[in-house]
Amino acid sequence: MKSRPQNPKRKQVDKNYIGVTGKIFSLLEYFIKEGAKQQAISFQEISSALPFARTTVHRILYSLEKLGYVEKADAKAQYRLGPKFFELTDPAVHFRRLQSLAKAVMIDLLVRYSETVNLGVLDEGQVAYIEVLQSPSALRIAANAGDRNPVHSTALGKVILAFLPEEELESMLEEHPLIKMTPKTITQKAHLIEHLAAVREQGVAFDLGENVEGVVCVGAPVFDQRGRIVAGLSVSGPTSRMESKLSGIRDEVRNAGLKISRMLGPLTATDLTSGKMTQPLANETLLRVSTGGATPRA
Repeated sequence: MKSRPQNPKRKQVDKNYIGVTGKIFSLLEYFIKEGAKQQAISFQEISSALPFARTTVHRILYSLEKLGYVEKADAKAQYRLGPKFFELTDPAVHFRRLQSLAKAVMIDLLVRYSETVNLGVLDEGQVAYIEVLQSPSALRIAANAGDRNPVHSTALGKVILAFLPEEELESMLEEHPLIKMTPKTITQKAHLIEHLAAVREQGVAFDLGENVEGVVCVGAPVFDQRGRIVAGLSVSGPTSRMESKLSGIRDEVRNAGLKISRMLGPLTATDLTSGKMTQPLANETLLRVSTGGATPRA
């Protein structure tokens, strides 16, 4: 019996290929590309950009949301990548997203105070600067993205240390000696732990000439979707200029850190003793520095 000749125009089907898989990854790739440009993406934007039926886009988004790979940013059907997605990605992806979201906030601080604005993360026991906006003043603090500094003598480092889980903090202090950078550097472990407790209460850290003499820096924490400390934001400048505006900068930097944290996801609190998440920070209770807050500690 003769076999029927195949129609050469007939599309060959790969029986092992699951079509919905390609659609899921197309949607995730769109999020990765567009998510670096904006905080959240509307359903209308997503469905218009992808060559799928709106019902298909809706079902994929619903499934990914249930699994934690995307999440709703607000009640207006806007979406962003969720915490489960970032658990699978390279740290560089986190840093690029953090840089992108923080940039506008950093520019606002630069315009307001004309002092250098820094964004840093903890890396191998040091603070690594991932974004720096230089002061326009001739006399300014020289810093560049990629620079590193000790954690115990900088405002960026101390604000990150202050919100680490207790065990991680203990490990950090055991593994990395408290090197004396200036006469004002805290070099005693007990003193530093006491100092970090004050940082947690105030929601900001101060470097009053502890890393470089004649330089003052104010830093605030940045938290991720799960309420974990992921970065520090700071403003730094010469003592001669910073002293008169320290109180204002303190409040602005703290609020800027909270703003970036909200961009990263629903802000949750980190328990101040165990590092575990506890309650929502809608009222900013744990991080608010009162207008008559404590005097900065050296």
